[in-house]
Amino acid sequence: MALCGLWARADTVVLRNGQQLHGRVTIEGDKARIELDVGGTVVISRGEIASTVVDGPAVAATGDAIAVTPELLARLKAREETHKLIEALLDEKEPARLKAEADLAQKGREALPILRAAFASAAPVQRRHLLRILAAIGDTPSVPKIIELLRSPNDKELHAEAVKALAAIAGHDAAPLLAELLMNSKDDEVRLECLKALATLGSPFGAPFVADALRHEPLRQTALAAVARWDDPVLLPFILPLLDDTARESRERVASWLVRLINPAHALALTRLLEFYEEDKETARVLASGVNRLHKDFPVVGDIELLAAPQAAIRDRALDSLRKSQKDKKKRGNTGRDWRDLRDDAVQPRFALTAVGAVARTFLDTVASEVETSLRSPGATPPVRVSATGKPIALAPAPDARPRDGRPLLARLDREQAADPQNVRLIGLTGAELSMPGLEPALAPTRPGGAILLSLARLGEARDSVASRARRLALHALARSLGLPPCSDPTCPSSAIYTTGDLDAKSSRYCVPCKDAFTALWAAEHDIASFYYPAGATKFAAIANRTKTRDACIAAAYAFERALQPLAAIEQWKAVQAIGGEPAYVALITKRIEMLDRAERWLARKKLTASAAPPPKGRP
Repeated sequence: MALCGLWARADTVVLRNGQQLHGRVTIEGDKARIELDVGGTVVISRGEIASTVVDGPAVAATGDAIAVTPELLARLKAREETHKLIEALLDEKEPARLKAEADLAQKGREALPILRAAFASAAPVQRRHLLRILAAIGDTPSVPKIIELLRSPNDKELHAEAVKALAAIAGHDAAPLLAELLMNSKDDEVRLECLKALATLGSPFGAPFVADALRHEPLRQTALAAVARWDDPVLLPFILPLLDDTARESRERVASWLVRLINPAHALALTRLLEFYEEDKETARVLASGVNRLHKDFPVVGDIELLAAPQAAIRDRALDSLRKSQKDKKKRGNTGRDWRDLRDDAVQPRFALTAVGAVARTFLDTVASEVETSLRSPGATPPVRVSATGKPIALAPAPDARPRDGRPLLARLDREQAADPQNVRLIGLTGAELSMPGLEPALAPTRPGGAILLSLARLGEARDSVASRARRLALHALARSLGLPPCSDPTCPSSAIYTTGDLDAKSSRYCVPCKDAFTALWAAEHDIASFYYPAGATKFAAIANRTKTRDACIAAAYAFERALQPLAAIEQWKAVQAIGGEPAYVALITKRIEMLDRAERWLARKKLTASAAPPPKGRP
């Protein structure tokens, strides 16, 4: 870009990258404002300036070219606009501040360096808005600063907003800190935000602390709503003792929670509770609705588990229902063992693939078949099943060309996965490009125990090539979701993947050690999905004993909690404590153990057990 003698004299600014700008420079604190000869004004950090020649000869006077590319000029103008929007966060009028907040969030990741710098020194009102902006963008590098803010007694007015930002960015990884603040903060607003965040996440780590919040009046209404929406039976051992509440209405409410959470694995415990509370008519009525739910929502499996009920009427009804539904008309007895073959035919644990947006069903079927081929081993039991579902998830049109935020999509998949216990994992496939906190583009976002979202956007154009890469990407994501550690073999799908090209270097099968680890995890997950909770939990415990990892011990602990076996869960949590951690984290585990011990004593007094029928012979 050449100048034609705009000014006779000008300042020449040389940036650290060698770029030259020409115009009038004004220094304002740590910023430099440059009125460019080419038109427009830019604001840059003084640290980007390598040297300046004040009032030196203008390059334009000699006709030399100014080294300002359109791209650099656009970037510098965008920086100036970002600074102006940050200043607008101080506007006296809230609508103006909210508009600036929305505009900054819309700028996305390119504005993050300036936003982070501003957050470190901004006024409290600006920091409140900046927290929301960082949360909307999903800026993982800001997490340490947010945690530092939460630990600071000088920033109490920002703590509630910081809790929301931390949960939005870190997700389930934030659960321990959220639980710590819920238990220990003196600020009820902060505790409420922690409670809401744990409930929104459905965090199994947070389950006992959400239940404990029912005892605190400032939190009670929010806790009641959270527990009423909870869909993970990991909560059961922490709310069962509440059935001893002296208020009848409270007992009925707790009974309604139990009915919502139970499944065939808890049939015996439910019927024994019904027997124990038969004199409390209203509570018994609610518990009896749980028996009806097992008949209706879990056909065959629910009835078979109810054959062990202490009440003859429940056993007879279950047996009658089974005989009406059986197709082979084979004569069977009246125990669960007699009907075990029908039970195992009725449950089909699987990895399920679903479309998120416009993905052809034929393509889903192809990928499902190829992933199943990769995971199956001759003679292995139980066999791995992978199938496509007929329930696509709608995807609204993208507002712009930038990658789509994967967080709400993953949350939706998590809910869909929880709604069908047969889905060991739900895998969503989408043609959209995705971003996640700290990851753009995101090829296969997931978390331990969570659903999976695969982006096909960067996997190529040819159908066969895309399917082959999607197969390897699914194997990689399954390894992370199931809890396999990253593999050191670069050809194993469980090893690191950073780009699409990395997929082409991967095998279509796990290496032998990862295959063995997967087989053990699949057997445990299969038992859980088949409602053999104690058997599945025992398998998880064996994996934890072998690997000695924190994540494996926690997975086993959760499984025992869902199986209503608090003592076994306590042993796993003690193993987690032995591995070590921050004192606050260890203190939370101690609190959890205390609550599990209370649950164990309560279950012993009621003579309850949730043991299901053992897995059939021939299964590990």
